[in-house]
Amino acid sequence: MNNKDNKTLKPVISWTDYKIDPRYFILFFLFTFVCAGQFYLGFFQKWDAVIISVATTVITEIIIVKFLYDKYAFPLSAFITGLGISLLLSSHILSMYALTAFLAIVLKFSIRFKGGHVFNPNNLSMVLVLFLLPSYAVSTPKQWTNGFLIMALVLILGIVACYMAGRLDIVLSFLVGFILMALIRHFVFGAPLLAALGPLMGASLQLFSFFMITDPKSTPTTRKARIIFGLLVALIDAIFRINAIPNPQFYALFIISALSIIPFRLWVTREKNLLT
Repeated sequence: MNNKDNKTLKPVISWTDYKIDPRYFILFFLFTFVCAGQFYLGFFQKWDAVIISVATTVITEIIIVKFLYDKYAFPLSAFITGLGISLLLSSHILSMYALTAFLAIVLKFSIRFKGGHVFNPNNLSMVLVLFLLPSYAVSTPKQWTNGFLIMALVLILGIVACYMAGRLDIVLSFLVGFILMALIRHFVFGAPLLAALGPLMGASLQLFSFFMITDPKSTPTTRKARIIFGLLVALIDAIFRINAIPNPQFYALFIISALSIIPFRLWVTREKNLLT
């Protein structure tokens, strides 16, 4: 076996594997929507929610990294996580943003396997607060509107960010799967066609597709596995939508991550050991 094959078969991606760190593109992607929400769309979440979310993720990660590894580095990933929480979560209590942000970072360092976290930090923390504290935490896709300009902006920046991260395949597989499941929901279960396909036209689902489902650290490292991963998330999402369960995409990603990431990393480690 050659060394190139050995290097490409790995359970968890490293940011040093990229010529240009894709997190900068993701940061720009999310910050663009924070600004659009505050200056153009009139988001329910104001700057105080953004500041609290980002400050909590950054400070929490700095403390944990210092405690565990006795080193300091600016936590770019935590900054991105905080922006994501400020975009995805809506609450009339500011402390909910701090709680969700804190959970995201603590659980990222707590639930790990083979050198990397198992769940997307935003996804796991959002699932917990949406499920356990529904009176205080919601996700509000309607505030994004379905305006063409916003949708086009999300689409363009999302494609660039995911291409640089090498995760465009998982986005396409999820979106194709979502369309197929929407057609099944229409023809088999009687859902109105426009209602079934409607979420595709909203920036909320696109933000999920381009930001949450594509986290390089918590998705498979092989293209075939990523395509299957995206299709499975679309399948579980459709099942939840058929049963009128709110926030279906968050729960779908959580379930597929829980069922697949650890087995995938075990398989990759086994294959790599066999090849060496």
